[in-house]
Amino acid sequence: MERATLKTIADHTGLSVTTVSRALKNGAEVKPDTIAKVKQAAKTLGYRPNASGISLKTGKTFMLALIMPVLKPGDTVGDLGILPLIEGLTAGLNNTPYHLAVIPQVAGEPAFAPVEYVVEHGLADGVILTSTLADDDRVRYLNEKRFPFVTFGRTELATPHPWYDVDNADFTYRAAKWLYERGRRQLVLVASDAKYSFAWHRRIGFNRAAQEQGLTIDEKLQILPEGPAHTYAQFVADACSLPAPPDGYICGTEVAAIGVASSLQLAGQVVGKQVDIVSLESTSLATFFHVPLAGFRQDLRHAGAVLSGLLLRRIDGEDAEKLQVLETATFVEHNSMEFTL
Repeated sequence: MERATLKTIADHTGLSVTTVSRALKNGAEVKPDTIAKVKQAAKTLGYRPNASGISLKTGKTFMLALIMPVLKPGDTVGDLGILPLIEGLTAGLNNTPYHLAVIPQVAGEPAFAPVEYVVEHGLADGVILTSTLADDDRVRYLNEKRFPFVTFGRTELATPHPWYDVDNADFTYRAAKWLYERGRRQLVLVASDAKYSFAWHRRIGFNRAAQEQGLTIDEKLQILPEGPAHTYAQFVADACSLPAPPDGYICGTEVAAIGVASSLQLAGQVVGKQVDIVSLESTSLATFFHVPLAGFRQDLRHAGAVLSGLLLRRIDGEDAEKLQVLETATFVEHNSMEFTL
């Protein structure tokens, strides 16, 4: 099928090419009903403005760059949320001249390097960053360069910037509270490196819930570093031999939940009886587990669409303070082998 052009729309509507062009720009000289007719025809025919032609006139690339690690050290299968996030980012660019470019963060490469490369070589009009740090050099650099960007996650920097985030402190607080209400007392948080903002927020929520119960968190016994799923077996085996073994685990990913559940099974523990697991979810994977789990679902397709929208608004000059969105995950209690997609 040939690409729709202004002439295609003109032939379809019986209008002149000039009128079609002006209608697509919401020209004041064009009647509202004509504008509506032209835009409907453009949608029906799948018309998109020629980005290369517009680029020559505006100096813009009409590309947005998502820079993110595909595999982090210790990952078993990578980040399960990447594909829905990319799908959402792309959906958020529908009916715009913009396209998404994904630039992988190479393991061992300084996180700053691909950001600088995109900016210095003019590869995109805006950048989307993930895995933010409290003191993030990438964010500071982009602010200094006045280069449009948005982050998935917050920072502690004084200069405001656009961001979208899922409230990770709320997730661990509510997860721990749910476990305490079920009579669990000795909880373990499977945690990423605290240098990441989301990981630090998770510790805050975890500690808050414990304090409300009059409990103090022992980090050596109650913080399990996130890693490959198979590495949890030794921790779980050792923990199960304690006088007061853990009876609740909070995991930041479905992969971590799989590793913990498998390790508990090897140690002779029955999930749902001696111990419970709560996980932050970005897919429906947990519905296929053979053990009952509770989860907090984050909709990464929605997150991607929001991030695209925030970045486009920033490119258009909107103030950073108005481009900050914090949402909470939705609680889901699964039954064993639920098979619900």
